Amino acid sequence: MNLFGLLSKHFWILFIVVTFANAIIMKIRTRKHIERDPSLKVGYDIIFKGFLIWGNIPWVVMGAGILTGRVPTIWHYFKPQDGNPYIIAFFISIFIVWLLGTYWLFVKNGADLLVSHPGIFRSDFSSSTKVKLFWVLSLIGGIAAVIMIFSMNLPILNIR
Repeated sequence: MNLFGLLSKHFWILFIVVTFANAIIMKIRTRKHIERDPSLKVGYDIIFKGFLIWGNIPWVVMGAGILTGRVPTIWHYFKPQDGNPYIIAFFISIFIVWLLGTYWLFVKNGADLLVSHPGIFRSDFSSSTKVKLFWVLSLIGGIAAVIMIFSMNLPILNIR
């Protein structure tokens, strides 16, 4: 198997590594805030654990499809019209993460938690309204991408 074929089968692992790398960067950026106010540590831990768990669910679902052999490569995820249940489960996992994230931010005061715990994002949000607006704009972009993926009939690269 060539390098491109290897990446086509295991690129989902890179997404998991990037999620962990982002969490480590967040932890480093928030260290100074915890040193100034140790009571923030509990909130940061909640945010980090949630980020790692919920941020990796779609990639674990993708990996399960590929590792079981039910999805040949990551390129097949760009053609959900074929109705492969593992690919559909991947998209459902994304929708569930989006729904739970929306619920947490809007109903469970997650946006307030993020505002009161600076350093999570590269630029700190000064209000929960800004956090919610950023989330909604991100969702719109994600939904647009999913609509494009479902409406385009892309040819699948056949790489083994």
